[in-house]
Amino acid sequence: MQNHFKIVVCFMFVLWMMCINASVVHANSSGPPFGRTGSPADGFKTCKDTDCHNTYPLNAGAATFSISTPGRYTLGEVLTVTVSFKNSHASKHGFELSALDANNNHAGIFSSFSGDNKTQTSTDGNYIEHTFKGCNQSGNARWKVKWTAPSSEVQDPVTFYAAGNEADGDHKHGHEHGVYPKHGGDTHDGDYIYTAIAQISRTSITPTPTPVGCETTAISASANDLTLKKGEEGEVIITLILPEGCSPKEGETITAKINKVDKNRMSVSPQSTHTDGNGQARFTVTAKQKTGKARVKFRYEDFKTTVKANVIE
Repeated sequence: MQNHFKIVVCFMFVLWMMCINASVVHANSSGPPFGRTGSPADGFKTCKDTDCHNTYPLNAGAATFSISTPGRYTLGEVLTVTVSFKNSHASKHGFELSALDANNNHAGIFSSFSGDNKTQTSTDGNYIEHTFKGCNQSGNARWKVKWTAPSSEVQDPVTFYAAGNEADGDHKHGHEHGVYPKHGGDTHDGDYIYTAIAQISRTSITPTPTPVGCETTAISASANDLTLKKGEEGEVIITLILPEGCSPKEGETITAKINKVDKNRMSVSPQSTHTDGNGQARFTVTAKQKTGKARVKFRYEDFKTTVKANVIE
């Protein structure tokens, strides 16, 4: 009876150990442990550890590893961030990305694009990294992810930290932290580890007040009449008219529109743009293949002006 009890206990212990080991392998089968982006919050750790990818010094490879972000953000805005390799000839690649404010606190939330199976996030959204499929990119690997900016103010700038793995794709044995460590994954020997950073700041939302007496009084077009041959282009410059002594208004929205009946004769691009430092907005009017007269209407707030165009052979 005692022997039978010992056999059962031993069997249960072995089964328990097998489950633990299986869980560990599965958890790391498609990306490094979270907290390996090389950021101050991670203690500057990457996967270039003593027992991991330590064949070469950090950033010793010939490839270029980078983070691409917009230059500005607004509170709660969802932006696209791209992590990529260039000038790489490796068969497998991986990455992990995080974002910190100036106080080294995690800022914003990462998420994957709908239907994207190349990236995965931590439960709290502080990290995003490659998946099992996402690492299977040869050459110039690239991942696009979503970053939702903080909903309340943080200390600027926000810095993105990423660590990347350029793997040689050998298949000697599995390993814990790197690219493809399960299902015939490559070893950590001969792999290059890279780091990259990018910064972004919040867009100022304080409008510049317009001096009293410097409101727009009218808008004018550089040409009131245009004659264009079929396929020919012409430029129209719209200028905001202000009282004498007032500075030009920059960043004001001007729109352009062509009547539906005239669209077979003429097109205008762009349909909306902003004034430059001279208080002017530029549009391109293009004649189509049908001759005849058309009108292009331009508008700024309550001000309007019309340019007559004639398409000839």
